[in-house]
Amino acid sequence: MSEVVLEGLTKRFGDFTAVDKVTLDILDEEFMVLLGPSGCGKTTALRMIAGLETITEGTLRIADRVVNDVEAKDRNISMVFQSYALYPHMTVYKNIESPLVARKILVPGEQEPRKLNKAERDERIHEAARTLGLDELMNRKPAALSGGQRQRVALARAIVSRPAAFLMDEPLSNLDAKLRAQTRLELVDLHKRLATTFIYVTHDQVEAMTMATRIAIINEGRLQQVGPPQAVYERPHNLFVARFIGSPPMNTVPGTFVVDAGEPFVDLDGAGRFPVAAVGGEPVVAGTKVIVGVRPEHLTLQPGEYGGVDARVMAVEWLGHERHVVCDVAGTLVTLREPSEGTAPDVGAQLRLGVTDPAEIHLFDPQTTERLN
Repeated sequence: MSEVVLEGLTKRFGDFTAVDKVTLDILDEEFMVLLGPSGCGKTTALRMIAGLETITEGTLRIADRVVNDVEAKDRNISMVFQSYALYPHMTVYKNIESPLVARKILVPGEQEPRKLNKAERDERIHEAARTLGLDELMNRKPAALSGGQRQRVALARAIVSRPAAFLMDEPLSNLDAKLRAQTRLELVDLHKRLATTFIYVTHDQVEAMTMATRIAIINEGRLQQVGPPQAVYERPHNLFVARFIGSPPMNTVPGTFVVDAGEPFVDLDGAGRFPVAAVGGEPVVAGTKVIVGVRPEHLTLQPGEYGGVDARVMAVEWLGHERHVVCDVAGTLVTLREPSEGTAPDVGAQLRLGVTDPAEIHLFDPQTTERLN
């Protein structure tokens, strides 16, 4: 078992609360991504799990053992840092070997952890090197490696001790875009092969959406939402999640909930209205002020049967496979995503925007920012 459980985990630096009562169950063999903007507290939470930061309040369990006061070296975890933190004077072999030399390892079938002998270390080092394709690089030093190779050495050093959980702090941020995409696939494959728990910190939602079993979204030290990537994307719990997840992010426009002939709509400050599915009654009654959310891919330039709103084209952004049409709707900029085929609307053109499905309209409370439908 390599479950990691955070119960009311809190970290304060003087009067500043970096992590505020975070409660989260990270399941055995799960790939959990802690996602949020820079400075939100996700790395501090990871460092508390690693034992690199003391816990101000709350309880931390790793594999059913409370580890609040257990030293980092005795927690049976491994961490990959953003900077890789390789020893520049050591070869790849020695870098991978370093945790086996420094700490006692619990060997299967034995009761107490112990230092591994040379033969046992060598077997584990070469197994980790084969797993990550480093066999031909064992005698090189970090200065002679590319960024991607250094990253794989850091991963090999983490897996060689066969820990209960792997902690990763933005390990791909130093790689170029093409190598990041390749390494994402390698990490997902590595997770499947190792069948153990990964806890991964990033501010990059593409990494989170493509690798995670579940995402835990953090903002200002507080946990905002936890769930599978697609569920978080399709049904955000609040405005922060709605605006943070997605590229381009969800469009959010002030509006008013209305009922016409028994059918629910949202009026966008006189610009027009969109129908809404499965909403009505407390706390959303006719006349309620709301924030209307709709993803760019769920807007259309053809109003159709679902009505529409007046818009003026402010810009057209071409991305090769698609284009983004940026429009002004009732004084708020909204973005529509559509295929690049066909003729794009002209900048300055007046048009009507429709919605592909009333079920894709999200309503949020302007005061609490919580979801209403």
